[in-house]
Amino acid sequence: MTMTNPSIHEPGPSSTAMAILFGSILFATSSLAARTWLMGDTRAMKYACIPKSNEFEHDSFISIYALLYHLSVFGGILLFAFVCEYHPPFPHSDKSYDRDEFWFIIVLLGIVSVSTMKRNEDGGKGGGVDGEMMKRSLNEGKEEETKEKGIDSIRGSTGSDSPGLEDVNLIDDDMKLSSNKHQCSYSGAADSTKEFNPSNNDNPENAVLNRCQTEEWKGWMQSMFLLYHYYHAEEMYNSIRVMITCYVWMTGFGNFSFFYLKNDFSFVRVMQMLWRLNFLVVFLCLSQGTSYILYYICPLHTYYFLMVYVTMKVGSHVNYSRYGLRFKLLGLALIIFMVWDVDSGLFGLFHFIVLGKRPVLGATYGSMWEWYFRSSLDHWSAFLGMVFAANFPIISLFYKKVEAKPLMQQVLAKGVVGLGLFLALCMWIMVPFGQNKVSYNATNAYFGFVPLLSYVYFRNLTPKLRSYSLNLLHQIGKTTLETYLMQHHIWLTSDAKSLLTLIPGWPKVNMLVVTTIYYLTSRRLYKLTLYLRGMLLPDKNERKCIRNMICLFGIILAFYVLALSLDTMNLSNLKSIAVCSILCGLLLYQTVMDGTWQSYSDSLPSSPDADPMESNNSSHSNKPHLVESPIAKISPPLIGTMVLFCVGLLWQGMSIHGAGKVASLPASCEVDVNKGAWLPMNGCSEFQRGASYRDHGLDNIGTCHGSYVWGWNTTKSNTLCRFSHRPTKQLLNTLEHRRLVFIGDSMTRNVFHAFCRALGDATAGRYDATVAKHSDIYKVYGSTELEFKWAPLAVDQVRKFQDVIQTPRTSDEADLLDPIITIPAPDEENNPNQTTTNANTNTIPKTRKPDLAFLGGGAWDRLHLFSTDEDQKSHRLQVKELASLMNDAKLDPIQSNQIPTVWLNPTTIHTNALMHEDKRDHMKEENMQTMRDIHAELGVWAASSFLLDGVSFTVDRVQESYDGVHYPHQVYDAGAQILANALDWILMPFSMEEEEDHLQKKLENAPQPGKMANPFLGLMMLCFAFIGLFFFDGLLGFTYLATLVVNGVMPNDLYEEAFGPLHKKMHLPPIMLDNGSSGNSSAAFYQNEGHVPENHDMVGLLAARGGAADDDDDDDTFELVSSR
Repeated sequence: MTMTNPSIHEPGPSSTAMAILFGSILFATSSLAARTWLMGDTRAMKYACIPKSNEFEHDSFISIYALLYHLSVFGGILLFAFVCEYHPPFPHSDKSYDRDEFWFIIVLLGIVSVSTMKRNEDGGKGGGVDGEMMKRSLNEGKEEETKEKGIDSIRGSTGSDSPGLEDVNLIDDDMKLSSNKHQCSYSGAADSTKEFNPSNNDNPENAVLNRCQTEEWKGWMQSMFLLYHYYHAEEMYNSIRVMITCYVWMTGFGNFSFFYLKNDFSFVRVMQMLWRLNFLVVFLCLSQGTSYILYYICPLHTYYFLMVYVTMKVGSHVNYSRYGLRFKLLGLALIIFMVWDVDSGLFGLFHFIVLGKRPVLGATYGSMWEWYFRSSLDHWSAFLGMVFAANFPIISLFYKKVEAKPLMQQVLAKGVVGLGLFLALCMWIMVPFGQNKVSYNATNAYFGFVPLLSYVYFRNLTPKLRSYSLNLLHQIGKTTLETYLMQHHIWLTSDAKSLLTLIPGWPKVNMLVVTTIYYLTSRRLYKLTLYLRGMLLPDKNERKCIRNMICLFGIILAFYVLALSLDTMNLSNLKSIAVCSILCGLLLYQTVMDGTWQSYSDSLPSSPDADPMESNNSSHSNKPHLVESPIAKISPPLIGTMVLFCVGLLWQGMSIHGAGKVASLPASCEVDVNKGAWLPMNGCSEFQRGASYRDHGLDNIGTCHGSYVWGWNTTKSNTLCRFSHRPTKQLLNTLEHRRLVFIGDSMTRNVFHAFCRALGDATAGRYDATVAKHSDIYKVYGSTELEFKWAPLAVDQVRKFQDVIQTPRTSDEADLLDPIITIPAPDEENNPNQTTTNANTNTIPKTRKPDLAFLGGGAWDRLHLFSTDEDQKSHRLQVKELASLMNDAKLDPIQSNQIPTVWLNPTTIHTNALMHEDKRDHMKEENMQTMRDIHAELGVWAASSFLLDGVSFTVDRVQESYDGVHYPHQVYDAGAQILANALDWILMPFSMEEEEDHLQKKLENAPQPGKMANPFLGLMMLCFAFIGLFFFDGLLGFTYLATLVVNGVMPNDLYEEAFGPLHKKMHLPPIMLDNGSSGNSSAAFYQNEGHVPENHDMVGLLAARGGAADDDDDDDTFELVSSR
């Protein structure tokens, strides 16, 4: 069925390409599975379910099937995300912030997390579903033992798994064969039977920033980050900004640690990291039709990973010199200073090739400014993480030396450092942290390290604190990359601006259900990413990595060209997608069968329980050749077609009957937009009482009833009529560069005031006896102009409407309007330099036709000019003339001259409340209904582009009309919201010339790279960088406070003692001291004596392993680098 229904989303070429690609893979996977199953052979299916991936072999049936199977699962998740975004079963919901509920969930999560507190060595015993599945899926006796010596030694020597926004393990922890080994420490092994003793400084589970601790850190930050987005908790912005700073800091810390300890700058390692960071986001961009910058966390961490890589790669021969590395890092600090802290133009010079200035999805002012803004917020964070990593062995040794002191000296040493950090934290809270988000953005890069280092210090204050972690947060922290990405399309929708709704009307139950699906999906994607990376990017095989990447990019490009061809021929529909998927899938199936099936079928073991890998590699020459029936040969493609048909049927059903992505409403919604009702609200509800106490200091509520809210009637999902309250920012975007003219009586004026309030003018319509009652009004909101013309009679409306459409207002005429009010648009989050304007600086265009004419009347005609037949006849003539003018304006043959019109059907009259007898005689509700009928009869309704039915939003509130005609502001606000929703289809689109002109003006006024530069604070950061590098202190000087009360902990004096044994254990080059000699004195002593110092954290962790570590390949070295 061709996608001609407007409710069906028309996918772009990239979405079509992904649909055909994964449809082909699904077809081939189903066909291959059916072929093996019909043979009675399940080896391939069992092998595909093994959690641990092996290197992809293009001539192995089992390997190809495993790859296709996991790609099919991956494609299914992408399709699910696409349906949630574009064809959900119910319209997406708006976010709503409830501070009480927000903190309730956070506190509840904290309490539950505390109940999962475990000693670190308990975190990796291989229990749970994953551990059991691993045991069932693998033959432990035949599987090669996971190589852990190298990585364990790395972990032991750093005390860290190099935390980051996401764990980038080559193999998921839950999938390790050695799952009974310690998983949280960095030695990989510890004596779990040994009693905890604070004086025992060599326990690896006590390591500073040990694995479980950093995963826990990521877990609670990610929970806050996600809830901030879900509830749109804007008051938490500054806190969330600090958490992102922590993630970027982890990227610098983790990657520096890896490159320092492994000295591995190979192409394979870089590709594996880039895969981990970008595999999912690239396919989301392709399948969803979004931009890379929208998921800014991924490019941010990719960017800073490459910064670390280049820094460590260039001049790597000085990485093990005491000062050579530090001078290199100081050079990096100077580059950062010149690029971001000085408005030198270097940022644009370095990035102009890949970044543009035209707006794209996720970058309102263009990708150049967006990237400058995002990178500026944390441009020092990754560098400070590198500084901390460069001093990490010294920091760890500092902790151990202090903890070896008598108790009183421990307390004094740790207390004085803690006091210094605490005072710095208090100053940060009182000054930068307390600013609004625009002001805070300008300072985050320079002060965000204060709460970060404070957390690191106090979280690792004692061995016992370091020995325990919260397992629930640990598990959440393992999948932070996937949870960040998938929140945009499964948990949230519309690029994280609305909520996915599966159970409408039950927001809390819906959140529980959606969150469960979202987390499980993210967890599965985490494992899929690692599995596919293990297959396509094998360790130490650069040739295969390059070949696989070229094939992958080539396949994607080929399918994109195919999709582009279909789009050019207007064939981008489900039928074409299905046909192409079947043909490509059949070709893939047959290729696999021709190349691998014979050898695979010949290897069929005699025992069904035989190892799939052994049976696949053995020849079984003594076995008779298997004869397949014709049904077994013919059926698989039919089964593949059936599976693909079922998936397509599901997609087609959701596209026809489901709702759509949050977008402009179609014109078909006109029949429902006026249909709604007023709902009474209980002012004494628990929510209201709590909000009143928290925000206003009201202990109890005196009036529980009398408050109402307007709501629209429920519509079918596939109508795409998702009516909603339009917030000020959204409405201003809709009306950008628009001029709206309201012409009519006091009813029209009240709607005008309500519309001004919707645009953020809280004073609009306030009662002010000093303002002329029957005057024209002109207001400007950003680039939006609103004008009211007093025209109570039909003859006035005709005359003033003629003036508007025939003689556009000039700037001189605008000066005569009273009053003139200009209100700026709200500040954008990423435009901290936006300035407010006023009437004196606002430039009014000399000629500009209105983009919308809003008219209303009838009450004054009925009251003053309707008593005689002649009056009635004259009135009818004027109404006909008005209808003709409205029709001509709407249907002008020159499209650029067309003016949409809205007619306000007079609001309900409260007859008994009319204050004068003549009004009760001539303006009662029955009389006004006659006027409405006349307007409809004489063509006013038909001539208007939209009819705003005043009766619909006033009839239920008629008793509140204080003078019989007018209503409280809230009632007109409902009318303004109905109009705001109707603007989606009423307003004419700008011409291409107008669009380009508006774009150019926007770009001229857009902020430019360099706007956030602050040389003074940048120099301050250079000073901190110097202290951290050349005073050998990861805490940027705070550690030196301890030297005031205890001896032997001067960081500058600990370098050789910390790094000498570490280099010996890791087989690194000897440390080079400032005098050019090798730092072998302590290392040689330990070597000659045959032992390592008992109280040294780095070496103690290695000693817990029970021997020297192999620096040869270990399959798990990526556990060290968990950056995202």
